[in-house]
Amino acid sequence: MADLAHFAWCALVGLRLAQQDGQALSPLTVHTFLVRWLADAQKQRRLPRSVAPDIDSLLRLGRQKGPAANLLKRLEYLHQSCSEPLMQQSDLFRLTHAIEYLRSQGWVNAVVTDEEWVPVSLYTEYADVSALLVRKSELQRHFTEEGKQSAPVDFIVVGDSRVVSDALDARELRYAIREQHAGWCLLSLLPAEETHFAAKRSEARMNEC
Repeated sequence: MADLAHFAWCALVGLRLAQQDGQALSPLTVHTFLVRWLADAQKQRRLPRSVAPDIDSLLRLGRQKGPAANLLKRLEYLHQSCSEPLMQQSDLFRLTHAIEYLRSQGWVNAVVTDEEWVPVSLYTEYADVSALLVRKSELQRHFTEEGKQSAPVDFIVVGDSRVVSDALDARELRYAIREQHAGWCLLSLLPAEETHFAAKRSEARMNEC
C-alpha cells in the first residue's frame, strides 16, 4: 500500500510541477504527460518492483483508450485509497480488499454472466474448491463511480461461509445469508442504507413481541 501511494504521489507531483511551468493544462496534454511519465518510470525502473504491474497496467490502458482512460482520476483515486485508513475507504474498495484477502488464502473468485448465474450448477462446477462467485452485472449496476454500494449484491459462497463472514466483518461490510445449503450458501452484501433499515425492522419486531 505504501509503495502504491508513493508511486501515485510521484506521478501527481510531477504533473503539478509541469502545470506550474505552463505545461499539461488541457485534458489531452495531461493525458500525454502522464503516459510519458509512466513510460519513463517503466523504462528507468526508479520505483519499487511491487508497483511495476500497476505502472504496466496504467500505461497499457492509457495507450489503448487515450484520454478516455482518465489516468489523472485513476492516479488520484489510487493515492487516496492507499493513503487513507481502510475503514474510511469506499464500499467497493473494502470489498475488493476482502476478496484479495480470500484469494491469498486460496479462495477462487469468479465473476459470471447473468446467463451463467445458476446457483446449483455453479456449486457443482466449484464444489472441489472454496469459491466466491458474483454476477458481473450486479457489480456494474450496484456500485457508483465513487465506489458506494447502492443495492444488495448477491454472492454464491462455496465452502466455509464463516471464512467469508469473518473477512467481511473485519472490513465493516454488512451482509445477510439468504439461503443455506449443504456445501454452499447465497450471501447478500448489503448497502449501508439497507443495513440501517434492516436493523430498524428487527428492532420493531422485537418491540412487538
